[in-house]
Amino acid sequence: MWLKHVVIVGSGTGGTFAANLLAKQLRSRIKRGEVSIELVGESDEHVFQPANLDVALKGKRPERYVKRESRLLNPLVKFYPEAAEKIDLGDRRVYTKTGRSLGYDYLLVATGAVADPSMTPGLEEGSLNFHTGPFNAARIWEKLKGFSGGRVVVAVAGVPYKCPPSPNEAAFLLDEHFRKRGIRERVEIKLLTPYPRAYPAEAISEVIEPLYERLGIEVVTFFSMDSVDPKKKVVYSLDGEEYEYDLLLAIPPHRGADVIIRSEVGDEEGWIPTDKHTLFIKDYDDALAIGDATNIPISKSGVVAHLESGVAVLNILSGIEGYGEVFRYNGRINCPMELGYGRAIFVSATYDKPPEPQKPSRIKAIMKSTFSRIYWKALSGDLEWIFKLFLGECASPTNGGKTVTLAPAR
Repeated sequence: MWLKHVVIVGSGTGGTFAANLLAKQLRSRIKRGEVSIELVGESDEHVFQPANLDVALKGKRPERYVKRESRLLNPLVKFYPEAAEKIDLGDRRVYTKTGRSLGYDYLLVATGAVADPSMTPGLEEGSLNFHTGPFNAARIWEKLKGFSGGRVVVAVAGVPYKCPPSPNEAAFLLDEHFRKRGIRERVEIKLLTPYPRAYPAEAISEVIEPLYERLGIEVVTFFSMDSVDPKKKVVYSLDGEEYEYDLLLAIPPHRGADVIIRSEVGDEEGWIPTDKHTLFIKDYDDALAIGDATNIPISKSGVVAHLESGVAVLNILSGIEGYGEVFRYNGRINCPMELGYGRAIFVSATYDKPPEPQKPSRIKAIMKSTFSRIYWKALSGDLEWIFKLFLGECASPTNGGKTVTLAPAR
C-alpha cells in the first residue's frame, strides 16, 4: 500500500481535534508506515478563544487560556509550528514560510477567520475588542476598572464574525459589571447591530429583547459601520448616523486567513467555497474545509468547527479505508449566550431546524462553564461521548449505507 499523506492546515479547535481524531482512528496504519498525519500551525500556541469575553468583562487572567499546541497533540501527529505560505489545490501541495513543501492525498483546511480592525477606518485606534486574542481583551478589563460613567457602545463593524452571540453577551455582562459596582445609573449602554433585530435568529431575539428593555440597554438595528473618529469619539454609519461614545467595544470586520487569500483558494474576502454538507472544497474530492474558514452560512464558532471536524474526518477515513460513503454534516450549531447574573441560553439549530425560543436558566450557564473547563481534554477526542449525548449525531452517509461510528479513543 502506498503511503497516504493527510495534511491539515490550521491548528485551532477544528484542526487540532481533527488531527487527534485521525491519529486515533488510523493508529495501526500510522505505526505500519501506511499513513501520515501532518499538521501545519501558525505557532506552538493554542488559544481558547471563547474565554476572551471572560478576560474582557470578568477580569480573568489571559494566560490561563493559552497552552502549547504540541502538548495537546497525539504523538502520532507530525506538527510543524510554522505559517503556511501557499496552498496549491491543483498540485496537491502545501508550502510553509520556512520553505517546507508537503504533498498530500487528503487536505483539511482549518485556517479560521481573522478579526481585522484595520478594515474599518479609525476602528483600530478608536476601539477595544475581544476578538483579537485574550491579551487584547485584557485591555478592556483594565479600562473598565477605571470607568466611572459615560457612554459605552458595543458595535458590530461587519459580518460575518466569530461567535454570533458575543456582542449580546458583552452588552449583558457590561450591565452586570456596572450594577455590581453601583454605577449603572451613570452608564449608558448601546448595542449597534447590522441586523433587523437584536439577534439574527428571530426566536432568540424574542427572548433577549425584553431583557434589554428591562435593563435599559438600547439596541440600534440596521447599523452598518462606515468609520470611527478616535479623536471626536464618534462612530459613523453608512447612512450618516453618528453615535458618540466614551468607550467603544467593537466586533471587528472578519476575513479569511492570509494563506487563503494569497493562494486564491477563497472568495474576495478569503472564505473558502465549501459544500455545506460534505465539507469538500468546491470542485475537489481530496480537499475539505471546516470551521470559520468556509463560506458556509452558519455560525463561526468553536462548536461548529468541532462538529464539522468529525464529519471531515469520516470523509477522509472513507477514502483511506474504502468505506465507499460520503458523509454529510447536518448543520448542527450550539452557541451559548450568557445573559449575566448566572443565566444563559443556547442558540441551537440545524440546516432543517431553526432556533427555538427558550427560557434563560442557571443550568445553561453551568453547562457553558462546564464546556469551557473540558475544552482542552475535548481536543484529544476522548470526550466525544459527551458531545454525542448533548448534541446528537451530526453526520450521516449519503449512499444509503450504514453509519460508520468512530472507534473509542485508545
